[in-house]
Amino acid sequence: MKVSHLAWVSLLLWGVVLGANGQTTAKSKEYVDFNPGRNSIGSNWVESIRVKTPELRSTIHGNVKVEFQAPGLTVARALCWQQPTKENPNPFGHDTLIGNESALDSQGNGSFAFPADRYPNGPITIRILANNADHSKKDVFELQLFNQGGIVWNQGIPKTDPPAAQGMKLLFADDFDKTLSISKDGQGATYCSHKPGGGDFSGWPFSDFEGPLNPFSQVGTFLRIHASKTADGRSSTGLLSPVKLDGTGLYLNVPFYMECRFLAQSAPGTWPAFWVLTKNGVMQGVNSKAPGDERDVVEAYGGVGKDNPNHPGYSITSHFWNQAGPGGQPISPISKRVDILELGGHSYWSTTFHTYGVKVTQTDTIYYFDDIEVLRHATGPITKVEPSFFLINYAIGGISGWKINLEREGNASDMWVDYVRAYQGGPQSSPK
Repeated sequence: MKVSHLAWVSLLLWGVVLGANGQTTAKSKEYVDFNPGRNSIGSNWVESIRVKTPELRSTIHGNVKVEFQAPGLTVARALCWQQPTKENPNPFGHDTLIGNESALDSQGNGSFAFPADRYPNGPITIRILANNADHSKKDVFELQLFNQGGIVWNQGIPKTDPPAAQGMKLLFADDFDKTLSISKDGQGATYCSHKPGGGDFSGWPFSDFEGPLNPFSQVGTFLRIHASKTADGRSSTGLLSPVKLDGTGLYLNVPFYMECRFLAQSAPGTWPAFWVLTKNGVMQGVNSKAPGDERDVVEAYGGVGKDNPNHPGYSITSHFWNQAGPGGQPISPISKRVDILELGGHSYWSTTFHTYGVKVTQTDTIYYFDDIEVLRHATGPITKVEPSFFLINYAIGGISGWKINLEREGNASDMWVDYVRAYQGGPQSSPK
């Protein structure tokens, strides 16, 4: 790929160093602009880019023309994460620049050709970035698409067990390649679509598989959780729990390991999560003062610019609800902001699929990102004696406190779940 001198200057300002075939092989401190959310507080982000074609979240294949408009901005470029290639065999995959950086016309119109067959099959995210001449204004838009063609890569449950689950027995796994089994209360189904014990927390409500605003669908070998708001103002999104509203279902005792692999969009209000709760505190009800543990394996907050999270990666938090320490004071949560751009393949949670896991033993609670340990602390006393279960959800706003602004996303956004699996260690079985 040939890049003009002016394009090279601009790309370097944006922090991108190109290798063979337009692959991004290195980064400067300004590389964060290509991975929104990292150190972007105070940046001059504007919401300018609007995609005209293809239709947002549509199915594509072959060569696809992407047309967009970014009023007030003058230059644009686009990137997409690609599977390992002969030129770049990194097993995590790598970032690629799609075509050349290009100037926009006087109305901010631009376009580029996306060769979908060269990229991963299934859900993908194209990141369109634009700026004005002096970089005092810039914008990013994540275009979610489903690639019907392309290369099948890292898709589905791996044939091998994760390193953290060695010596444990696979107790539950869902590849989401079969008909979905979900009900409002969990009865007669694999999953319940509400939080057991009450306390649904999303600004756009968690809705039912049986209802008119069903957010769940099985597409290819993936679960799609579709968050949306209708023209008349009704909104919906989705949560899954293998525990029913009556408290029965899938639990694991210590020691155990659980993991989930997913991709979601970073936009104002999006809040994908995979988390683990102990049974006791939850099933006493949302206003209960019963002690319980919560392990937020991943909470990702979308959106950049003023009044948005501008998160450097994602958050991990262990809560010890209604529990006091030796001095009688409430036990403080343990948390960490995981800067995932410094780990593994150096990609954001909205750029490509990642696997988020937690291993809990009688002594340690250990969190993983793509099998890389990112946090370890002593296991809470409630977790040692109470069974635990997982939840997967795509909250939009709500108790996170972050604003919802998905207008230019068509008041919709998708979370794509590749798989979830849970391992039990020791002789214990799953209590019902």
